[in-house]
Amino acid sequence: MVAAAAVLFALAVMGCHRLLQDNRVYWRFSGFIKTYEHVDNADGSWGVRCVAEPFTSPEKGNLLSWDAAHYDEIRQHLYAPERSWQGNFAFYPLFPLLWRLLCLSPLGISIFNWMLYAIGLALMALVFGNSLPRWSWMLLFCAPLVVICMIPYSEALFFLGIALGMVGIVRERYWLYFVGFLIAATTRAAGNIMLVAWIIVDILTAVNAKSSFKDFCINVLRHLAPIVIGVFLVMLFQHLCGAEYWFEYVLAQKEWGKELSWPTWPFTDWSEESESVTKPLIFTLFIPSLVWLALRLWNSLKAPKPMDSRERLRLLSVLFFVGNVILALFTQHGCLFSQARLLTCTPFFAFLLLDFSSAVKPRLWRWGMVAALAVALYLYITTLFEISMLFKFSMLGSWLVFLLAVLVFFGDGMRLWLRNTLIVIAVVLNIYWTAYLFNCFLNDGWIFT
Repeated sequence: MVAAAAVLFALAVMGCHRLLQDNRVYWRFSGFIKTYEHVDNADGSWGVRCVAEPFTSPEKGNLLSWDAAHYDEIRQHLYAPERSWQGNFAFYPLFPLLWRLLCLSPLGISIFNWMLYAIGLALMALVFGNSLPRWSWMLLFCAPLVVICMIPYSEALFFLGIALGMVGIVRERYWLYFVGFLIAATTRAAGNIMLVAWIIVDILTAVNAKSSFKDFCINVLRHLAPIVIGVFLVMLFQHLCGAEYWFEYVLAQKEWGKELSWPTWPFTDWSEESESVTKPLIFTLFIPSLVWLALRLWNSLKAPKPMDSRERLRLLSVLFFVGNVILALFTQHGCLFSQARLLTCTPFFAFLLLDFSSAVKPRLWRWGMVAALAVALYLYITTLFEISMLFKFSMLGSWLVFLLAVLVFFGDGMRLWLRNTLIVIAVVLNIYWTAYLFNCFLNDGWIFT
């Protein structure tokens, strides 16, 4: 059912985008949206400017914007030194190799990516079985950056791999876990975060179950094996393709402005659209996640009890979410570029949306979330933007995040009519928002870097 819903959502987004290519339709809504245009300068540089023009039709050339161009270059030439920029080593090879094998056009691989995402959602349904109410699944189509799985990026393949691994954990099929996390570890540079997250999870698992040191070591080795092997295969492949150093993928991060540094304040981003998602995510979900981790650690020490597979996945997902934010803060000089997609377009984030929306929470926890959301909203409005900024269309991502937070933390306690109304509003807004972001991508808007 959830895979079919994903197909319907994609059709609605593409239908909205197609309608806004019509000049008459576009002018009816032009006051609420903006359109970008790619501009080539006389000195050979290029830029982007806002224009009052209808949406752009997707074609081969404009579907290779930003990172898609790097994946396409790796697809065609691998990491050949004479054809490849050093920054390309930051991109892992499995997705461009799959693209190369399938011989698909940019539009074809975009459609294929959404199919992978839909399969990944179907796997997430296997993770939860029949334990979730149907309304919870609609939260996945309120996430404000699912557009990333509609373009030639690696997120859809990463989503599929992690979702497969989660099924393996819940069903106690180690080979499914191994294959899934091996796919993920050769698709995106997230191995360091997953390694640390698994070690923490296994430590807490051992403490709660009062396991022996031998059992703890065995669990760590089993969980880390596909990640370590995957990263090694990436290093080996890049080295065979001409990388000068074995850890070239680490050195390549400097080409993207990533290096160890102290975070600066205020946090910045490369676009209003990305900023509108990342900053409210940090205030409304990152801070409660830290509180939850602290409480979970305290409970493990005070009253240890064995954790089931769902609890381990919950802990792993929170650690992955928190780890991405911390890594960005200490490697990107206070600029949170790319975090919007890295945080929201993974099964870890999807798991948290579904899991916390159906969890039974004590009344104190509910009031704590109300206070956290109120403080977060206050900080967000008063310290990061002028209030009028929140009513710009490019800030629609913020409202989607706030709607998501309300539905996740309080949806199960709402009256049916109110919850359904909020879900419909969020999904409709996200269809419109996703079509807008897709058009921004086609015209080189500073969003998906």
